Amino acid sequence: MTSHNKIIDLVCPFCSLHCDDVKVSTDGKTFKVHDKNLACLKKVEKNNIYKNSSMFPMINGKASTLSNTITKIKNHLSGHQELLILNHGVELSGLRAILGLASQYGSIIDHVNSETLFQNLNLLQRSGYMATSLTEIKNRADVIIIFGNKIFEKSPRLLEKVLQTKNSLCADTRKKEIILVGSFSSKIIKDIKKSSRVTNIKVNLDMIPSFLDSLSCDEKYKKINGLSGNDLVKIKKIISNAKYLVTVWTNSDFTLTNNPEMIINSISKYIIAHNRDKRGACAPIAGSLGDVTSSQALAWMTGFASRVKFIGNTFKHDRVTYNSKVLIDNQNVDTIIHISTLSSNKIKLDTRCFNIVLGHPNSSFSSMPDIFIPVGIPGIDYDGIMFRTDNVVSVALKKIREIKLPSTEDIINRLT
Repeated sequence: MTSHNKIIDLVCPFCSLHCDDVKVSTDGKTFKVHDKNLACLKKVEKNNIYKNSSMFPMINGKASTLSNTITKIKNHLSGHQELLILNHGVELSGLRAILGLASQYGSIIDHVNSETLFQNLNLLQRSGYMATSLTEIKNRADVIIIFGNKIFEKSPRLLEKVLQTKNSLCADTRKKEIILVGSFSSKIIKDIKKSSRVTNIKVNLDMIPSFLDSLSCDEKYKKINGLSGNDLVKIKKIISNAKYLVTVWTNSDFTLTNNPEMIINSISKYIIAHNRDKRGACAPIAGSLGDVTSSQALAWMTGFASRVKFIGNTFKHDRVTYNSKVLIDNQNVDTIIHISTLSSNKIKLDTRCFNIVLGHPNSSFSSMPDIFIPVGIPGIDYDGIMFRTDNVVSVALKKIREIKLPSTEDIINRLT
């Protein structure tokens, strides 16, 4: 039995909060989360190496050496027609390496979550929105409205680290008012009640614009399914007494609604109106696949957050033409390099393309890729940098184990 006797702090890369206090016990090879009550325990521990983890490159499902695999990729890329590099999650140095590879081969870069990324960017470009930081929420927010259904599954420590933290400088957690808009589990509501006041408005997410309109106007109450007149009066009173109101959401919760952008715009407009005589801000929570790191680095280097094609010594951005889903569905690319270091979730591959995967050692696929190279996990197997969901803090990832898996940057540098 292996002894995990060394306890260290893990800077977690597996959601956009990037908490820096996840205590893990490790023997240098495997690790366990030391706090058994930590909400993200399973999310972190599933990145251990298991008997069925992939530790060697594969060509057409058969084990190969790394040098032979690199040669095979180079030979293929030299004759490709249109190359798509699809980012499923990587840290900053990996992203910079991707840019170098794309410039050499004249390829397109997109992120798997760019559809939801552009929803926020559209709002920012067209009208702007009043945003805040996690630190400001932690220390100042006394009323928080959370829109969605799955936000606490995607960011397991959001309550503990930001919304209900015990060491807030200004806001008394026991007096905080948290308003949940959508279908939240009874467990989440029970957990929130332990430290704060909570109200759950179980309206359909498509009704969020109407709900916010009802909060804004003084006219006769317009009936909305899931919202009673008494609920509306109660919420209006809570908000009117707020010193600092924050609205929180994650775009992916709105994917199945009729008009996600209308919902996001309505939240932003509500906050803008609220700021005429009070104080409030928006706090969108990014996805867990290095979304912010990807958009930040691409924006620095190209001026655009995603969907960029390198042409000669310059580049072109087109959020419609270079949408990876459209490109793949219409067979406008013949080769795809999937890069996925942060998640072992199943990667969907289109067998009409030549698929190269630089991926998590526990990766699974809808079909076997033509070439698979397992790579290390940033913050577990090698150092790195990632950006937090609020765009104001970069965090330094430190490796916690010693296994012989290369980083994404290592592999790409051998391809260029």
